[in-house]
Amino acid sequence: MSERHNVLDLDLFDQQLDLMAEKFDFVLGNDLLALDKDGAALENKIWLTFDDGYRDCVDYVLPSLLKRKATATIFIPTEAIFERKLLDVTKIHLLLSTAKNVGDIISASRQYYFDVNFESVVGRSFDQLYKEYGVPNVYNDSDNHFVKNLFQKLSPISVRKQFLDHVFKLFVSRSESSWVDELYMSPDDVSYLAENGIEFGTHGHSHEWLANLPPVDQGTELTKSFQFLDTVTDSRNNRLIAYPFGSYSETTLEIARSLGVKIGVVHRGARFAEIDAKALDQLELDRIDIMLFDKFINGEFD
Repeated sequence: MSERHNVLDLDLFDQQLDLMAEKFDFVLGNDLLALDKDGAALENKIWLTFDDGYRDCVDYVLPSLLKRKATATIFIPTEAIFERKLLDVTKIHLLLSTAKNVGDIISASRQYYFDVNFESVVGRSFDQLYKEYGVPNVYNDSDNHFVKNLFQKLSPISVRKQFLDHVFKLFVSRSESSWVDELYMSPDDVSYLAENGIEFGTHGHSHEWLANLPPVDQGTELTKSFQFLDTVTDSRNNRLIAYPFGSYSETTLEIARSLGVKIGVVHRGARFAEIDAKALDQLELDRIDIMLFDKFINGEFD
């Protein structure tokens, strides 16, 4: 990956694990439901989570965890793992990493948007979209944030996928299947990690913005994902979810409950998770991004 993406150096990851191991005991998501209702059992506990199902979890994360007798939960998008498809979210990261200049991606995208008259489908001109969505955030500059928005959620899925595939092929020459095998863990890897104490949850099937999908499509995304997970883990009794992109709605929560999900995690800013001891489930637990580790370990969060 290029400097346009936040990545964590392995040595720094090991240092962070050492600090966490000194201060906390590691727990898993489903452990939270078994802890004392008065909350005392949660003191000095930490739940370590990973998203996206990359092979790094097999090659680097697991050895580091085992060395410290630690454990973690991995939320996986099952389409990538079990159907061996390159996810759109990964295509976007590869696109941004491969192009020499993000401006080149934007120029090529503007031209294709005009050539196929996507404005008639989306309802806004390309420049109108850039003006509204080309704004920086804590993780991205203006251009990077716009490209991610453009290919994640600014048009109907069928059009968006066609759009991304076209621009992706302009800048990335390798086959999609070669990226899948290099980047994602396999079903056998999932089984191996589970045998070594790793807990699994869903990160959706195809890593879509759930809140933007009709209820029936949300249900399909989550149902299909758990069907795959059930083939290699005990997720039927221990179902967890990390909402892709942090996107969910009340409908998403209702569907999750109907599927037996008890634990869900979200990103709503740098906050500690607050456990409601009286609740039957915990579907909106906050978690802290590892990129904010220094603030977390120094006690800068309430």
